[in-house]
Amino acid sequence: MTDPLYIQAGELRHQIQIQAPSSSRDSAGQQISTWNVVLNTRAKIEGSNSRTYKESFANNAFASQSTDILTIRWPGGAVTIEPDMRVIFGDNTYLIQAVDNVQHRNRKVVLACIMIDEDSN
Repeated sequence: MTDPLYIQAGELRHQIQIQAPSSSRDSAGQQISTWNVVLNTRAKIEGSNSRTYKESFANNAFASQSTDILTIRWPGGAVTIEPDMRVIFGDNTYLIQAVDNVQHRNRKVVLACIMIDEDSN
């Protein structure tokens, strides 16, 4: 049996950026929505039929809609990753559906994501 918290360094081959929504008002008082970068890191990206998906999100209704599973190392207590944030990988944009801090051990985080059209957000 393998350690569920172990991540082989070679698996983290995708450079990603995690962004959180933010809003402000311009000088005319109009609401402006933007995305702020909260983390640049490396990830493992795999389809939602993977073993990781089944272990982390088997009974999660939101995650069941997911198309991809992203695995990252825990980013530290100063960074909070939540559903409705987004992930940028190259030309792809993903919406985070669910987040699993595996075994609440602060070593490995698994994100259930759905690929979105960037123009829809």
